[in-house]
Amino acid sequence: MAEIIRCPACGVSNRVRDDYRGVPLCGKCKKPLPLKDAPRLRILTTDNFESSIRLNPRPMLVDFWAAWCLPCRQMAKALEKFAAAHPGITVAKVDTDAEPGLASQFQIFSIPTLIMFVKGREVHRVSGAMGEKELEAAFQPWAQEK
Repeated sequence: MAEIIRCPACGVSNRVRDDYRGVPLCGKCKKPLPLKDAPRLRILTTDNFESSIRLNPRPMLVDFWAAWCLPCRQMAKALEKFAAAHPGITVAKVDTDAEPGLASQFQIFSIPTLIMFVKGREVHRVSGAMGEKELEAAFQPWAQEK
């Protein structure tokens, strides 16, 4: 299935697949398209990482994790609740086993590691598992709606 999204910048209608990962771009003006029912947690890969963090108009919190990591799996629920409570922040995940190049590029030495990006730049980093309250405290400056 696909969703038709009208570009707010140029007005052109764009067809976006339901399984599209990352930030879709307008076919004409190449500006990011708003997704109505976007998944709360996006999956980032080497192919879509750069465009996702640079073109996203909102702050993006990226969770570097691995499936075998128990603290990563335990923290997943708190991260989902954080994403639901803060729609102004895009929350994404990078599987460090599937994307070792990204883990190396961002010098991820321990997981889970959370990095906040604003307009493509890293502005804050926290390592280690956290609960909901710790997440809220660590990313409070970006969690406030503006």
